[in-house]
Amino acid sequence: MILPLLRAALIALVFVGTAHAETTLQTVLKRKELLAGITADSPPSAYLDAQGRQVGYCADVARYLAKRLGVKLTFVPVTAASRIPLLQTGRIDAEIAVTTPQKVRNEVVDFTYSYIWDNGVLLVRQGDSTDIAAYQNGTKTIGATQGDGFIDRWKQSSPQAKFRLFREGSDVVGALRKGDVDAAIVNQNGGVIYTRAGGVAMTAPWTNSPDAIMVREDDSKWLKWLNWSLQRMWTEGTLQKLHVKWFGIEPSFNLGDYGQIQPRVMEIGKTNDPWAPLPDGFLEKLLGPASFELD
Repeated sequence: MILPLLRAALIALVFVGTAHAETTLQTVLKRKELLAGITADSPPSAYLDAQGRQVGYCADVARYLAKRLGVKLTFVPVTAASRIPLLQTGRIDAEIAVTTPQKVRNEVVDFTYSYIWDNGVLLVRQGDSTDIAAYQNGTKTIGATQGDGFIDRWKQSSPQAKFRLFREGSDVVGALRKGDVDAAIVNQNGGVIYTRAGGVAMTAPWTNSPDAIMVREDDSKWLKWLNWSLQRMWTEGTLQKLHVKWFGIEPSFNLGDYGQIQPRVMEIGKTNDPWAPLPDGFLEKLLGPASFELD
């Protein structure tokens, strides 16, 4: 009888521990700090400026979310290789960057609604062909960042493709400039900035990429709050204004379930729905050129 009783007691302890485990939302509010994973080389979504300040669309979204939570914001640098381990080990509360939801990732993490839609393009050296078909074969070497969701999409149309993978987007473009790869897969928003620097040309888009905020798996209260917040930003018009600020155009997508905002999303709940008022002047600063001064 002792072993069955011991087994039952252990199961009960596990159940109690699980039942009382803190959600990320509770952890963030108790800690009074949001640890936001973010990339440093994905302009204009998330990157470091010449002074080393974290800027971009994603950074400003994180600033808004932290202010609505009423907590301090801390940016934690992530890469394609480190973002999921950092999230799973609790070293970041969410990755607020440019990660595309897909099945393999969804097996270990969860995603909010997509809050950016970007196109995939190729960068090639100035003077080389910008015909995408010229690179969809097994003779050209394509550069990309490790874990980039565009890689699998490229392989769908070019199964024989040869890849050389790098840790950072800037490393990929550097390899292209040096001739170590024949083309580089990047998002269109970043590609525009790289082409302005000279020496490379950009192809027409060959696919699109919906990106979302990544959170730990099975953390529904945190996920719901983030989705409510993104919808409220959209309803207020703040998300669209940030999109224009950083991308120069109105968003070409809709937000929410099947592109629709949830009814009554602006009603603030009594539990699990913190929504601190924005200080005077916060939105003006956020939408202005020096939003990094809010940190």
